Amino acid sequence: MQPTPWSKAAGSMPSDRLPRPAQRPQHVSQKQSKGKGKNQEPSKSKAIRKLESLAEGVRKSSGREKDPKGGCFCQAREHDLSPYTAICRGCGLILCAINLPYYACPHCSAVLLSNIVRSSLSARLDEEISKQVAKEEEGRLRVVQQARDAEGAFPVLPGSAAATPPVLSSTPSRPTAQTHKVLSLNSKTKKYTVSSYTNTPVSSRPASRAESEVEEVHRVGAPPSEVDFVKRTPDRNHPWSNMRMELLYVLVK
Repeated sequence: MQPTPWSKAAGSMPSDRLPRPAQRPQHVSQKQSKGKGKNQEPSKSKAIRKLESLAEGVRKSSGREKDPKGGCFCQAREHDLSPYTAICRGCGLILCAINLPYYACPHCSAVLLSNIVRSSLSARLDEEISKQVAKEEEGRLRVVQQARDAEGAFPVLPGSAAATPPVLSSTPSRPTAQTHKVLSLNSKTKKYTVSSYTNTPVSSRPASRAESEVEEVHRVGAPPSEVDFVKRTPDRNHPWSNMRMELLYVLVK
């Protein structure tokens, strides 16, 4: 048997002479898998993010920093009383919920949290975060169970794959557009026309960019450093006159 051209190669099959595709490095797939894992993490609610930010500020701040927004001087008249620091022990200013506890007093710049109160408040915030997470998880499971009961699903055994509740998407569903037709009859010509109308509902929720921004609340500014009073001497002939501004009376006949 005479040797064929492909029998002189390293392999005995024609497919052995074909070029093999280059293999991709493994680190690329690992990066992609890590990225997918991060995207699948459920987003935290606004209440949990607020509590975590407050707990981080209590741990890391020294207490001498002032609020960059100036604080609020409403003295709990427009906002609720602060559940963490209700009053400044230095000047007696009543603090509302807008004044964060890890900032200094907006009036006298006194530190609101001592070392003992700071550690106690940090433990309290950690407990509130755990309760909020458990509350939201319980509510999510309740919604899933109500959806299953509404669909008439069969009961499943605990620990099975079907018993694992699906992850609810935080993205709001867009309302669908509705199209309807209107039949109009002309009384003079006795002819009818059919018109189509489409209602495009507008979502009541703002955009995702607006949700990430902190809601701006109304803050009451600090009172003036000096008491406003009239420095002029009262006129005995006109005790009823306005001392703040000059008034010109015109006699109209």
